[in-house]
Amino acid sequence: MKGSRKTTIFKLTAILLPFLFLLLLEFALRITGYGHDLSLFIKDDSCADCLAMNPFVSERYFTNGANATIGNTEPFRAKKAKGTIRLFVLGESTTIGYPYMHNGSFHRWLKYRLIQMYPDLDFEIINLSLTAVNSYTVLDMAREIDQYEPDAVLIYSGHNEYYGALGVGSTSRMANSSTGIRLLIRLRQWRIIQLMASVKHLFGEGKTDTSKTLMERMAADQHIIYGSEKFTIGVNQFKQNINDVCRVLSEKKIPVFISTLVSNEKDVSPFVSSHQKNISADVEFRNGIMAYNQQDSVQAKTFFVKAKDFDELRFRAPTQMNLIIETAAKEKHPGVYLVDSRRLFEQASHYGILDHHTLLEHVHPNLLGYSILSEAFFQSLMVHHILPAAQGNTMQLVQLQRQMPITTVDSLFGAYSILLLKKGWPYYQSSLSLPKAISTEECIAEDMLVKKLPWNEAMDRLISYYQQNNTSEKSLKVAEAVMLEYPMDPTFYAYAGRMCHQQREIPKAINYLHRAFVLKPSMSLARELFSLELSYGRLEKAITYIDFALVSHPENMGLKRLRLTVSNIIDLQNAVKNDPVNLNLQTKLKKAYASLKLEDESSSNNRQ
Repeated sequence: MKGSRKTTIFKLTAILLPFLFLLLLEFALRITGYGHDLSLFIKDDSCADCLAMNPFVSERYFTNGANATIGNTEPFRAKKAKGTIRLFVLGESTTIGYPYMHNGSFHRWLKYRLIQMYPDLDFEIINLSLTAVNSYTVLDMAREIDQYEPDAVLIYSGHNEYYGALGVGSTSRMANSSTGIRLLIRLRQWRIIQLMASVKHLFGEGKTDTSKTLMERMAADQHIIYGSEKFTIGVNQFKQNINDVCRVLSEKKIPVFISTLVSNEKDVSPFVSSHQKNISADVEFRNGIMAYNQQDSVQAKTFFVKAKDFDELRFRAPTQMNLIIETAAKEKHPGVYLVDSRRLFEQASHYGILDHHTLLEHVHPNLLGYSILSEAFFQSLMVHHILPAAQGNTMQLVQLQRQMPITTVDSLFGAYSILLLKKGWPYYQSSLSLPKAISTEECIAEDMLVKKLPWNEAMDRLISYYQQNNTSEKSLKVAEAVMLEYPMDPTFYAYAGRMCHQQREIPKAINYLHRAFVLKPSMSLARELFSLELSYGRLEKAITYIDFALVSHPENMGLKRLRLTVSNIIDLQNAVKNDPVNLNLQTKLKKAYASLKLEDESSSNNRQ
């Protein structure tokens, strides 16, 4: 019996010893600082108790660190504040706003619109998108975000199923089954796995040629035939992942808004074409051009879509992806809603055929396109009551397009980026060249393009130039752009608010200054807001700033008299509403307003 026991202990020890060694090695690697913490969120230094997307999280998905992309840094409070609507955004390069980045992305268009429409609400729209990823990344992130109290999740994904990280045609392929890929994503958070990957890369691969675009570096198999095994794997992985995303979030009662995909049908000919089942992508495209020139829009669209589907270089999602999205939203999961962006793009396009009017190249929208994409999500959020009913503050799309703070430099940077993209693979439009920079905006955009100038410094230079040349409207646009980029910094809200005040845009001034006040209350902001609310005739709101001042200066008799006078005016206004022909009340109201002016001046002098 004793011998049997010793044998069992020996066997157990032999089995457990390797695991113990691995645990000790993992502990040692972490203690010595090897590798990266691949948590989705980390603490953000820009504000207390805030989180932001981990810049290393993409290493979960890319087998080659040189290709791993970095997303936005958009801080949000670890504990969601009252009156906050929090939306997470998941997707790929279109979702992150390529090539404009920053305020070109649809979620920034959406946020700008919402902060104009709902001045008393706070909006945290956190974009977790990464360039060159696909639905595996969307699913992996979706599994984690429920604990961060989202009011909804917005998804635009599907073009990168083949060449995005972990795609069947990608250089960042890790396993041959979806189960294996999902397991490896989780294992890559272990330092031991990161070490093994580094050793494998060191001995198994040469140095990454970063002179090639990321598109070219990621596309391993550039001949994926329609209906082939690899084509079917891509479609099936998207179907499985998207349905799992919707199921996971639906079970946690988190509303999901998933968009149909758009791509350029008319102005991008197939990149790679061969005869597949007696169908040639090139022939279908030429037939489309012929039908289009003959104004046969129905036939032209049919040919163009077929040409896109049979293009073997799969940078544009085949038609099957939109069918999967529509089915997932319409039939399978409660709380999952379809955002039909494609329909709005078609409505904005000649003959309903998607082209350069809304798209820059094969899949990325231009600024008009990004505004339309934001409109599609906005409409759906309104219909499904994620957003409260607007009370007289509705901002129409045309008004948004006119006011959105995308600077000339941002627009030029996007245009220059696409021009460089088209010079290389797979476009090879070698005749294209950057125009000679003449204006200040062009020089700044060019410096950004060659990475001489980060975006924040570019905005500093731009606003200085506009201020020197007394172009106040353009200065305000830059101030608002920076305000959107740094939503937790009250300095930028206050700066934009004061510029609005100077330009007599009083509602906007109040909105921005109030947001600065919420982030960091101060006597100076309270004073400004009191005066603005007073001039705008909103005494109930004005009185809240007197109350704030009284907390800091409870002994101030001037403030007490001021508050009493404002309260008296509010009572008199209500009385006049009920008895509008009472001349005695009207006289009292006029005297009270005259007294208010004196009290305000007196309390102002006392605080100086």
